[in-house]
Amino acid sequence: MYLSSAAIMLLSMSVLAGCKTDTASETTTPAATPPPTTTSATPATPAPSTLPEVKLTFYYPSNPPGKDQALVNEEVNKYVKSKINATVDLKPLSFDEYDPKLNTIMASGEAFDVAWGSKYWLLSYQPNIDKGALLELTDAMISKNAAAARKNIPDKFWPDMKATDGKVYGFPVYQIAAKTKSLVIQKQFVDKYKLDVASIKTYKDLEPFLKSIKDNEKDVIPFGMAQNSWGLYTDPNLVAADGLAVAYKKDDKTYTSITKIQQLQNKKDFFTTMHKWSLAGYINEDAPLLKNITDLKKKGKVAVSLEFTTKPGGEVDEMANNGGNAVMYVPISDSYFTGVASAMQVISKTSKNPDRALMFINLLNTDKVLYNLISNGLEGKHYTKKDDKYIEPIKDSGYAPNVDWVFGNQFNAFLKGAQTPDVWDKTIKLNESAMVPVSYGFDVNRDAIKSEVANVTAVDNEFQVALETGAVDPADQLQKYIDKLKAAGQDKIDAETTKQWQAFLKARGL
Repeated sequence: MYLSSAAIMLLSMSVLAGCKTDTASETTTPAATPPPTTTSATPATPAPSTLPEVKLTFYYPSNPPGKDQALVNEEVNKYVKSKINATVDLKPLSFDEYDPKLNTIMASGEAFDVAWGSKYWLLSYQPNIDKGALLELTDAMISKNAAAARKNIPDKFWPDMKATDGKVYGFPVYQIAAKTKSLVIQKQFVDKYKLDVASIKTYKDLEPFLKSIKDNEKDVIPFGMAQNSWGLYTDPNLVAADGLAVAYKKDDKTYTSITKIQQLQNKKDFFTTMHKWSLAGYINEDAPLLKNITDLKKKGKVAVSLEFTTKPGGEVDEMANNGGNAVMYVPISDSYFTGVASAMQVISKTSKNPDRALMFINLLNTDKVLYNLISNGLEGKHYTKKDDKYIEPIKDSGYAPNVDWVFGNQFNAFLKGAQTPDVWDKTIKLNESAMVPVSYGFDVNRDAIKSEVANVTAVDNEFQVALETGAVDPADQLQKYIDKLKAAGQDKIDAETTKQWQAFLKARGL
């Protein structure tokens, strides 16, 4: 899922409330949070008979949902109409077309109601607020139309939804709030080649396994990459999770920020390794051109890929994304707390029925019947219910978007396959135990560097994916990349970021 370094460096992160801070430590630890309260009952809303009927639209990214999309939409409308006297036109878009399509819609002023957004990925939060595209969700609006959903969000996480102006423009899809980068490895190959997954700590540890796959598995790609799936590099000595505005050394109690160019120079050996892997045929040749890694993985012919947000029980979803082949997660980074704004639902400024749109969001995030209907389809046709907690998807049933994390509060989800009964408890525990970097809550004001950011992004687009996927030789290209970054204004961006970072640290007594 994924951003250029320039974009990552300038991500806007909200201040985490309710944390206990240790100024002698690199992290803060959130106070304990009980599991969220969810309900299958309808939240308190006006009786449908008192509300005029309206039609809403809901745009969201999805895998191809299947031929029964219209059938499921019809059932969703029956249910939503009975609750809030509204029908909803579900508009799934592929991941690679989502941003371009929504940008075109918003630029044209076309009216729509609800869309899925994120802090720093698709339909990114602050940039679209800055464009005036999103509707502010005031406390009064939320209290009136989404009180039940708001009750399920721990208060200490809510500040993550605040934009740079201190206002809220989205409603979080509550789920995993921590990021752990992991390898996703097909279990059949782990077993066949007796891979000791505990021995895999960094990308380099993977090389002998990739060679075995290349030498012995015809038509299998050892390591699959794409434009939305690069970023294998990790440095255990840095606090530098994707989504953080600055990076610093773990043992540096002055938290001195490491510039983008310094990080690139430190990655020369990594880029060299990626190029070697590419020449050896370990990485798919079309990696820098392929838009969506899922398109490749669905064929079941990718032995290893990358996941940026490892979550308890996520292997079930990954199995579906890997042609039905069982997979294993192998973590290669620390777990970082990243907040609840990584997935959200927003209301367009063009919505003609914002209150009803928020009622719909409330239902998605509180009503188990609606959530599981839109996530899994119809019982008996698209899945079989095994008991009160577990379902079994029916293969090739005609509806399988496999994006539960898009639709609403995941703690309302049925469990599938090998997910353990305590998967949501484990998710809560991970949210609580993940490292909270000092830089969480730091936001770079880009007013003074807007043109430089745009110029640097263009340079990133020229060089970054090619280097990350091994498609070019860093001996030829890395210094050209750095020189062009400098010419585009990277030094000014770094200087401005450092100035704001030092002010941020000083304000917190660090």
